Amino acid sequence: MKALFPLIFLFFGFKPTSEPACITCDQDRGYLCASNTLAMNARLCMDMSEVSGQMYKVFLLDLKKKHGEKSDEYTSNIPNWEIWKELYPVKTAPEISKLFFETTTFALAPMVGISYDQAVMFAKWRTEAFKKELAGMKEKEREAFPKKFEFRLPTPSEWSRMRFMNQDKGLLKQVSKITDAYKKEFKIDKNDFLNNSTTVHDVFSTMDEKLGLFGLHDNVAEMTSERGVAMGGSWNNKSTETDFMKTSEFTAPQAWLGFRCIFEIIE
Repeated sequence: MKALFPLIFLFFGFKPTSEPACITCDQDRGYLCASNTLAMNARLCMDMSEVSGQMYKVFLLDLKKKHGEKSDEYTSNIPNWEIWKELYPVKTAPEISKLFFETTTFALAPMVGISYDQAVMFAKWRTEAFKKELAGMKEKEREAFPKKFEFRLPTPSEWSRMRFMNQDKGLLKQVSKITDAYKKEFKIDKNDFLNNSTTVHDVFSTMDEKLGLFGLHDNVAEMTSERGVAMGGSWNNKSTETDFMKTSEFTAPQAWLGFRCIFEIIE
């Protein structure tokens, strides 16, 4: 399994001056993982971080472009900005929405205030977006990727099994370089909203040094494929670095609840 990183930058909506080389994970010599993911095994690749505001904004803007600003497809996937006020109380919901769409203030903030169904819809859209991206590649390049795949929410079991991942120091160093590039691009050092927050922080701020993944035990808990069940710690209910079985229940969008996707290689 290999983890592909250059495409991450395209997915996030920017392209750095110089792109890092692809990073090879040593689990096997199979297909490449999708952008923004690290290999768990020969069939599963997990997002390095929780889905960020920038990634979700790309999703919303694509829906708006395809279906129109007043379409159900677009409006039904807009976050609940009132919930965001719990994290950023100095702003009103309309002000938060304006900052989200018109600036990069929340580009690396964890995506919260969305429902289970909205998270599922994002994963489906991401699958189709990646198919479209691969379709534009040369045939030889396309062969490095699986023929059939999907992004989806991880099962509770898959989420807990992240604890068995083990990355070498070279890969961890490359991951750090890439995430540093994100922070530089979105000027995270000047982002007072996130830097002064007593709740959430940017999605690349806390890396598990063994796994190469971010935000597993703080920031926001993460939805799973099981409706109403979230895994991991959050800003209001942190977990220890060795606790991969921590669960939380939810029935609606929450300020402490986000998600990450898993990339499944089907064939």
